[in-house]
Amino acid sequence: MPLLKIIHLSAVVVSFTLFFLRGIWLLSTSPIMQQRWVKIAPHSVDTVLLASAVGLAWQLGISPFDAPWLAAKIFALLVYIGLGLLAFRFARTRGMRLTAWLAALLTFAYIVATAVTHDSLLSL
Repeated sequence: MPLLKIIHLSAVVVSFTLFFLRGIWLLSTSPIMQQRWVKIAPHSVDTVLLASAVGLAWQLGISPFDAPWLAAKIFALLVYIGLGLLAFRFARTRGMRLTAWLAALLTFAYIVATAVTHDSLLSL
């Protein structure tokens, strides 16, 4: 397996793990959410994730204009980011945070399914 793909898949796992844990900590009002590393690490990991994704697409010569599954993944990524912002920053109630966090987790699952199948419709 090429190094760039290993980096990308590792970043996917770490990014998901951090997102999942941060959601649990947020919903349980854990003081760990105030620690500096919890605020910085996800952005660093997601930067590696995005850079490796762009690198893989470039290496493989894949464009979202030519691969509908990749366009769907990018659109779903934007939805995931929006839901994450809602869950962690803008939602005012615990219920709204929980709903946004769960919707983001489902969106993440869609992104992974689309990446695995290369079919944006089959992975719904």
